[in-house]
Amino acid sequence: MRGDNRKQVRFYELLEPELPRLQGFCQKLAGDSEQGDDLAQDALYDAWKGFGQLRSETAFKAWLYQIVINRYRTNLRRFRKQSDSTLPLTVDVADDSQSQVRMARDRLRIAMASLSSKDRALVTLHELEGWSYADLAEMFKTSSGAIRTRLTRCRRRMRETLLRHLESTDESPILIGVRKE
Repeated sequence: MRGDNRKQVRFYELLEPELPRLQGFCQKLAGDSEQGDDLAQDALYDAWKGFGQLRSETAFKAWLYQIVINRYRTNLRRFRKQSDSTLPLTVDVADDSQSQVRMARDRLRIAMASLSSKDRALVTLHELEGWSYADLAEMFKTSSGAIRTRLTRCRRRMRETLLRHLESTDESPILIGVRKE
């Protein structure tokens, strides 16, 4: 019993500084704050169950985020279905600044939808959470060069998807800074 208590205390010591960022990441990855909270809760439960198998506490952060990504991939159909029904693609033009924010979010969601779950996690960690190529390489067990190449391909796929969307809606890509290549 005493060992379990120490394990619990150590888990929370390692988790505490990372928890706000982890919750934000889950919300971005899931595309909705409620779904993100559910994802975080499920992932934290999985992490707690598997904490005894963690080989090195220095790898805790990468291990924890990998659990989130694995849980996200497991629940991907549910997240996409709920996300499609809860995030409208229409923009209310009554308030210009809010309308621009909503439009940007919608476009980001459209572009991110073109990525696999693993690539979406990679882009979110690098572009929105600020993870370095080296940190991502460690987490995904590959080289920094491979991460850089994968991110370049992801950006290209996102740009192409967004351009196709803009062309189908007759919106100008110049208005949002997307160039045709």
